[in-house]
Amino acid sequence: MSENLTKLIATLTSVAQDGKLAIAYSGGVDSTILKEVALLAGLDVLPLTFDLDKSMEIEEVRNNDRERCYYCKSLMMRSLKAEAISRGYNVLCDGTNADDLGEYRPGLRALKENGVISPIALTGLTKAELRSIGRELSLDAADKPSSPCLLTRFPYDTPVSKEMLSAVAAAEDMVKSAGTDNCRVRIFGNLSLIELPKDILGSYNFSDSLKNDLLSILSPIGVSNIEIDPKGLRSGRMDEQGEQNG
Repeated sequence: MSENLTKLIATLTSVAQDGKLAIAYSGGVDSTILKEVALLAGLDVLPLTFDLDKSMEIEEVRNNDRERCYYCKSLMMRSLKAEAISRGYNVLCDGTNADDLGEYRPGLRALKENGVISPIALTGLTKAELRSIGRELSLDAADKPSSPCLLTRFPYDTPVSKEMLSAVAAAEDMVKSAGTDNCRVRIFGNLSLIELPKDILGSYNFSDSLKNDLLSILSPIGVSNIEIDPKGLRSGRMDEQGEQNG
């Protein structure tokens, strides 16, 4: 057993109450590996999910406010904490890692306010170190691409609807089906920029047929032009314009 896995198990064991803890579970890399390590530690684990559509009822979220992550996380963690307690689990954990602590993450404030514990970050583990633990445990999630919130595909202060989010999700699925497991479809008014992993930029077949199919998905939300971003896939694309992370 690796040192990092041993340390994470020790952290989980120390924060659990009566050997029990609930986990805010999204099915992403962090929460999936956290859940499996907690089970390996012999804890009674309750994974809890949250319907993100509920967050679209919040004005700041719909407007893609700079603080929208705070408002969304506040609603999410209040709801999950209440459910956990009602089911006899007094400790709620999430998958925040050490890398997240150094980025612009308004949602971190909501975690603190709602008494949510972040065992991965507490252990000091980065995303790469957590993925290494996942590989040690032969978990598929270890090599799963990160999937930031779809609101990060739009600039801050751009009003966003459920239909716009659904269109972007469908467009990303289509891009992936044409030859990649990771991409971002960013929306800038009538322009959509597609980010692809840099190692496939030269070989990805962005055919006229694919472009037309994507336009059929994105034109209802105002997109009239689609281009491949020559800089490739990178986290924090919107931050380059002082707008956001994702």
